[in-house]
Amino acid sequence: RMDISWIRGTILLFISKEKTAIGKQINRFLLWLDRIPLWWMGILIAIVFFLPYFILGDGCIFEINDQLDESIMNYVLSVRHLLDGSIIYPEMLGGVNASGMQPSAVLFLPLYCIFPTRIAFLIQYIICFFLAFLGMYLLVKESTDSSILAVIAGSCFSVLPLYPIYGLSEFGIPLIMYAFLCFWKRKNVIQALVITAVFGLTSHLVYTGYVVLGLWLLAIIIAVILKRRNSWPLWGFGELLLTYMIVNRALILEILIGNSSYVSHREEMISSATPFFETFRSVFLNSSQHAPSLHKYLILPIILFLILGAFCKKEETDRILYKAAVINFLFLVAIALFYAFCHLTAVVDWKNNATGFLHYFQMHRVYWLYPAAWYLEFAWAAAVLWRTKVPHTDARMQAGKLAVILICLLPTLQLLKVNSGMYLNVNQINNGSDVTGYISWESWFAEDLMQEIDDAIGRDKSTYRVAHLGISPAPSLMHGFYTVDGYSNNYPLEYKHRFREVIAAELEKNEEVRVYFDLWGNRCYLFNSITGNYMQLKKGNTLVYEGLEFDMDALRELGCEYLFSGAEIGDAERMGLELVGYYETDDSYWGIWVYEL
Repeated sequence: RMDISWIRGTILLFISKEKTAIGKQINRFLLWLDRIPLWWMGILIAIVFFLPYFILGDGCIFEINDQLDESIMNYVLSVRHLLDGSIIYPEMLGGVNASGMQPSAVLFLPLYCIFPTRIAFLIQYIICFFLAFLGMYLLVKESTDSSILAVIAGSCFSVLPLYPIYGLSEFGIPLIMYAFLCFWKRKNVIQALVITAVFGLTSHLVYTGYVVLGLWLLAIIIAVILKRRNSWPLWGFGELLLTYMIVNRALILEILIGNSSYVSHREEMISSATPFFETFRSVFLNSSQHAPSLHKYLILPIILFLILGAFCKKEETDRILYKAAVINFLFLVAIALFYAFCHLTAVVDWKNNATGFLHYFQMHRVYWLYPAAWYLEFAWAAAVLWRTKVPHTDARMQAGKLAVILICLLPTLQLLKVNSGMYLNVNQINNGSDVTGYISWESWFAEDLMQEIDDAIGRDKSTYRVAHLGISPAPSLMHGFYTVDGYSNNYPLEYKHRFREVIAAELEKNEEVRVYFDLWGNRCYLFNSITGNYMQLKKGNTLVYEGLEFDMDALRELGCEYLFSGAEIGDAERMGLELVGYYETDDSYWGIWVYEL
């Protein structure tokens, strides 16, 4: 038999060398890629992400809660009264003060002047999305010197289902952190000054602005203690503070000297206590309302990377980065602890007994930093692995490290996918509302339906007011109807009391709804014992309202002349209501029964 072992050995040696050569080529490519600017990838990601929105047009899907049912009216009403100097917007709740309807991002108001509301809102979202990517990219690139980690962190952060209605209050956190870092390092200060002004004009002081200012001031104090001679952080702080003071002057005057023309309904808000450790665990793992960070599967990889870093030799720059990652992780723990502390019985009781601004100020909102801080933390922790040399060799094995990082990201990527706006809209394209159950912009605001009702009533909308039963007032407000009900986080307490007279008897039948209205009250709706606080009755439902005990005289005293109901009122005559007609369109989510008082 011929001895072919030498042939086998030669082939294996050749394959081994080939694999080694390919591995070196991949590593060289990744190291090259890691050094070049990749910020432009944010544009490509944005194009892919928003393509389904443009395909669907008016049929696209946005998060409705606290956006399309409330906060968008802050922009719409502000634009309607932009040039008339109104201090009262008469369309909603019998007239709400303009100071209580301030948009979260005043810099976006021109969009609503130029474009139809949906287009303006979509453009606002696109801008927020790209600046979220760009801010995270610049921050991670500056701190880790890795373009690849910057792209990974920026991509994950930008696709989170955050609320664009709040502008850069959440989306812009990495961007303002980058600006601060530039001030701290005395580099790109002009760029940092521009970023700081933009952030101040596109974020809200009471959402995350006060947190940013507080942490910025803390950094300045530390710099003074360390005798670090650099005035740029102080200039940046002053710029942001001045911007917020100008934009929020009415709110600040109200806080400092009580300069308000009305008592807000927030004075009657009552906070509730929750178990400390249960609250801490929930927030640390899942964040909380309006700050969906989807980070729970990142925690274990972050801890493992940090443990790895504790045993690795590090250069001076790597040592600084590792310390930053550890401190940031402790900060994330502290946020959850602070949130739980704010919901302790003793703290809640103190807050409920306080008056003025302290009564309703939500100091626990520091957790709004979670979306940005968790993905920054992952990038910093992953950088420990990314920058560490393999023991007993000079090789970095970037391909293998990148594979580990991406494998650690897989569960989070799945969460990001199924919760992203892109996924919702792709699902809508593929299946439609009959399968998905999603409510599109077109069907929610139902302009054609509102126009039919407007034509049927045939009167100038400013001469009468309407109320809503089982349906949101938002579509009516968007079409220009004047409503006695609405959703606002700052309207007169006196009006809340007047409106409560209308629904008092119904509230007594449903304790949960009574507590919801009396102790919170942002939603000033016709709550009742049949549908409770549910205000999204879909057309085609078979519900019939009967036995409602609204105070119709009190409703008339609010100026209400028409009732828009999501279901038929079986005993309308008993309530002093006359049917005008039933209206629905093919594209509308609603079927509306219109009654005249």
